[in-house]
Amino acid sequence: MAVETRLIVISPDSKVTPVQVVNRILRMPFNVVVKETCYGALVEGEPEALKKIVEEVRKLDPNGIFTKVRGFPVGDVRVCRATRRGGPRPGFHQLELEYSLLPYVRRALDKLEE
Repeated sequence: MAVETRLIVISPDSKVTPVQVVNRILRMPFNVVVKETCYGALVEGEPEALKKIVEEVRKLDPNGIFTKVRGFPVGDVRVCRATRRGGPRPGFHQLELEYSLLPYVRRALDKLEE
């Protein structure tokens, strides 16, 4: 069984909260690991299940919820701040930059729909 970990990132200008995303995922009939984060959620499971989960979650805010593959599984000690003795996780600065740009991406997608 292949396992994939995805970040589900909510644009900072969205009215959707990480709790709403996690609750939507937990109501779905899939065997996945879900972790709420400040920017959205981490979801780990079979790629086909994750595809369906992402499709459903994006219905909450089609132009304001984004996803990408994460290179580490949920709970991986290689990126755990306690194990690494603090400091930002690998990839944090990239995610922080991408997160700050999401309102611009939303506006562009909204204009395409007009």
